Amino acid sequence: MGKDYLRIDDRLIHGQIVTAWCRALEIKEIIAIDDKLASNPTLQSIMMMGIPANYKHHVVTSEQAKVLFAEPSEGNRLFVTRMPQDLKAIRQELLKCEIVFIGNAAKRPDTKFNLTKGGGGVLFVSPEDVNLFDELCADGIKVVAQTVPNTPARPWPEIRKSIKAL
Repeated sequence: MGKDYLRIDDRLIHGQIVTAWCRALEIKEIIAIDDKLASNPTLQSIMMMGIPANYKHHVVTSEQAKVLFAEPSEGNRLFVTRMPQDLKAIRQELLKCEIVFIGNAAKRPDTKFNLTKGGGGVLFVSPEDVNLFDELCADGIKVVAQTVPNTPARPWPEIRKSIKAL
């Protein structure tokens, strides 16, 4: 039985996911969770074009992701979503994940905190994102910020200390 991981990355699936993360986590299946992309076959095919054939891969809605999380897997799976707030729809399912990785999160109108620190990654979060990560950690979910596997993982509780006030 495989392990489930989730990565938040506003670029969704890109070369770094395939070349670094899949290798490091011994991934067999990549699942992009994106309600809009799931309804657009043309954009899906463009995004999936760079994924080697040895990886099983899909683009699914949040509801479809819940079904996949409930099914046992033969190998390790990497679920990828664009924004922290996307996790609200699959919050219960995250309890199955070994780790929730916070990857790149570009500046958005609602972001207040720039948590970018080394490794070439970009990490901007909103007060709502901060509260969500706090809640996930309180639920016992391991949340870490890590751009690529060979950079240090920063646990959310450690990062949270640098945020003074919401």
